[in-house]
Amino acid sequence: MSPVFELRPAVKADLAFCWPIYRDAVQPLTPNWKEAEHQRLVERAVGHSGTSILRSDNADKGWVEVSESGGAVELKQFFVLAAARNNGLGTSFLNWMKERADRKRKDLLIEVLADSPARGLCERLGFKAAKTADNKVTMRY
Repeated sequence: MSPVFELRPAVKADLAFCWPIYRDAVQPLTPNWKEAEHQRLVERAVGHSGTSILRSDNADKGWVEVSESGGAVELKQFFVLAAARNNGLGTSFLNWMKERADRKRKDLLIEVLADSPARGLCERLGFKAAKTADNKVTMRY
């Protein structure tokens, strides 16, 4: 059975939760890491109205930033705590997002680092590479 999850809106105080998850996932895959630049990116994301905390089993397990345009739902950020990975939570969330985009008749886009394990998850769930730039791949479902 897939893990059940819920989303709650992110608040400024969630930066202390979101930043280490982002840093631990992205820094090892990013040549020429610039800490301050990445920290500003996460600060902006946490302040965005489309950012939510992913919860499961009554605990915060990750965070997401979603934006929507006329033709697409874009998953701008999607990070799960290391201890919560490989338990189906990411699959459950992405399947839910796919259904949401399908209902709206919109593409679902996600940008992942080329060497990220998230890329394999997206491929298993039917996402296809649409664009590659630097070390990032935009995937479309």
